[in-house]
Amino acid sequence: EGLRAGLKKATKGPVNEDIPVSAPKPVKKEEKKPAAVAAKPPKCGLIGKKWEIEYQEGNKECVIEVTDMKHTVYIFKCNKSVIQIKGKCNSISIDSCSKVDVVFENALSQCEIMNSKDIRVQCTGNAPSINLDNCVAVTYYMSAESVETAHIITAKCAAVNIIRPKPEDPDDILETPIPEQFLTTFKNGQWVTEMVSHDD
Repeated sequence: EGLRAGLKKATKGPVNEDIPVSAPKPVKKEEKKPAAVAAKPPKCGLIGKKWEIEYQEGNKECVIEVTDMKHTVYIFKCNKSVIQIKGKCNSISIDSCSKVDVVFENALSQCEIMNSKDIRVQCTGNAPSINLDNCVAVTYYMSAESVETAHIITAKCAAVNIIRPKPEDPDDILETPIPEQFLTTFKNGQWVTEMVSHDD
């Protein structure tokens, strides 16, 4: 006990509690920059029975000549381009395009436009069905030949206009906007949907 008498008694609690502890510095995470998407090369050619016109950028002279009525034409991811389709094809599809003009002669089944904006299409012959899905600012120039037989289906579209020649003056045109707003009311025991007119 003589040796232990000079020792200080240990106090309860953490060791070295009087020494200030520095807060850990936050580790900065390196921000990964998104990798630049390489522009895909333009494509324009016939593969099997399908014409593939893709990734055209600023091409004002893209012309194809369809020689078989079973051929289809698929236009994808084109921008600021003019595409001319000569001859009679089975169908034409315009998908995910912007600021594109398409001129075609005849499509046996349909011309469809989807997921696109600022599109102008001119039919110089006949196309019985025009289908538009999720499009903005589409102008479709219809020939006098196809006015009486063609039908137009739109879904999730805005600013769609149909232009046709005037019957009394083929050199002049008539422009008709496709309705965007509809009113649904309950009449005579059932729901009735009518387009909203802003003429008044």
